[in-house]
Amino acid sequence: MTAPKANTMADDPVPYGEVAVAGGTLPICIAGKGAPVILLHGWTLDHRMWTPQVAGLADDFCLVMPDRRGCGRATAPPDLMHEAEDVIAIADTLGFARFALVGLSRGAVVALDVARRFGARLTGLVVSGAPLPALVPREEVIDLDRFRALAAAGDLERLRAEWSRHPLMQTHSPAARALMFEILADYDGRDLLTPSPTPAFPHEAAALLAMPVLAMTGAHDTLWRRECARVLGTVAPRARHLEIPQAGHLANADNPAAFNAAIAQFLTPKAPA
Repeated sequence: MTAPKANTMADDPVPYGEVAVAGGTLPICIAGKGAPVILLHGWTLDHRMWTPQVAGLADDFCLVMPDRRGCGRATAPPDLMHEAEDVIAIADTLGFARFALVGLSRGAVVALDVARRFGARLTGLVVSGAPLPALVPREEVIDLDRFRALAAAGDLERLRAEWSRHPLMQTHSPAARALMFEILADYDGRDLLTPSPTPAFPHEAAALLAMPVLAMTGAHDTLWRRECARVLGTVAPRARHLEIPQAGHLANADNPAAFNAAIAQFLTPKAPA
């Protein structure tokens, strides 16, 4: 597999290869050694969005970063309903009986579906900026019909430009904005042309989560996403709620020091008193 394009924030993790899933393959990159953590990127992005986590977490964790189906260099066709099985396929390929899972935005949707269906496999769950319309009435608009029409017309330049101005793509650091624009420039819209249902995550599913959960957002994320995180933090039995300061929706890139510290503290086993 060809190594991912270098970026300006840090060295890329090492390409591992491709994992076979239903309908195709998913490329994955790995960085570090230690307890396994699989990280799931958001919409219009790819595994490179986790570059800011490599420097801060790879000393203590084995970070596994796939391109989700329909994204990046994945050949598996877009289908959100299959992505939980994709995560399990990655874990099984790498020999992870149990692992922690981190998801941001649409990656958080997948992470929550994994937790609902395969919760016994998870040592911990981190979701950042998760959309949870079953827990909090939706107060946010993403005009997917507009973006789908632009993709169908082949006007990817306009699609990328309009999406880059959406509140969810606003960043608070120049480094974060440079990284996101670099990744967005490669977005090809193929998931818009093959829409799929979104896995449901009802209130009762949140109440049954048995693993530790860290529900967080950036302090400058949209009000709705922040409320979703707050409510998940109260409904899931072993949940904590946290807002990352000086960060928007893409909190992992806006304030990587605080984001990484929160994950490291959450996933590091506590020594007995």
